[in-house]
Amino acid sequence: MAKKTPEKCNESCIKMFEFLKRLYNGEVEFKWVIEHFSDGQYDGTSNTHVTLNKYLNALKIFGVKVKKENGKYHMLSPLYKINFDLNDIKSINNLKKACEILPNGKNKSNCEEFIRELEIRYDKSAQSVTQVGDTTQSLHLAFYHSEMAEQIKLCEKYCQDKLKLELIYTDDKGEEINLLASPIETIYKKRKVCLKVIGSNGSRVYEIPIDNIKSVKQLPSSVNSNSVPTTIVYKIKNRLAKNYRLRDWEKLQDINSDGSHVIVNKDEDFNVLLNRLMRYGTECEIISPKFIKDEMIDLINKTLSNYQ
Repeated sequence: MAKKTPEKCNESCIKMFEFLKRLYNGEVEFKWVIEHFSDGQYDGTSNTHVTLNKYLNALKIFGVKVKKENGKYHMLSPLYKINFDLNDIKSINNLKKACEILPNGKNKSNCEEFIRELEIRYDKSAQSVTQVGDTTQSLHLAFYHSEMAEQIKLCEKYCQDKLKLELIYTDDKGEEINLLASPIETIYKKRKVCLKVIGSNGSRVYEIPIDNIKSVKQLPSSVNSNSVPTTIVYKIKNRLAKNYRLRDWEKLQDINSDGSHVIVNKDEDFNVLLNRLMRYGTECEIISPKFIKDEMIDLINKTLSNYQ
């Protein structure tokens, strides 16, 4: 004979499902949550918070992570997840860019809601790709920037040549600025393409829209790569990921669904880091920035030439 489910258990399940429903629709005010799980009898005592924590822990057991920020709860990982790959994420980001330029109204609201419903269903791997994309990776929106293809190609060459630059560009006020700088990388921000450089004194990083650049002169002096303030992101896999010990200047950004670890490295000498990562062979992959990936490729090719 089947065991009868207690009525109290049924009520608890209904409360959980109602909370989940609201989370899927957006952020949920703490006041509503505490009233909901205390049956409207919240008296400010610790007992009510203990009850709330029991419900939140139950969600965690089922893989639903909920976070409270600024007095509101929002969902970090849903029950139903979609395994988006990098191309999927790029397509969604392109859709977000298009949505940003829509005039306020029903179409824009519907588009934003559709994107939010996609993003809330990202699995851990998709979330990792998005985080890296938000901080270090540029989306090449070719359909926006085709008219600037030559300028983009030239700026990428400046970064590869690693020679200091003498720039003349106009700022937001339309004033012409003369700047001695070291090129870092070409980045894409909304509908602008920028050349990212560091000033000659090393105290400031500039992101100059390339259509604001009036002239560029390459100087004979090389860029001191050790002075470039940047963050290097790389992925380690398999046995290396299991046994890797983080340095003091590193942090673990994410663990992907395949068990690989995404590491963020700051302030380590580029040459030391590249030689160390090269020892890891196929167990390591540099994700960003692009000029560091290019340096690794150059180092690998020089090593291969020793055996030809």
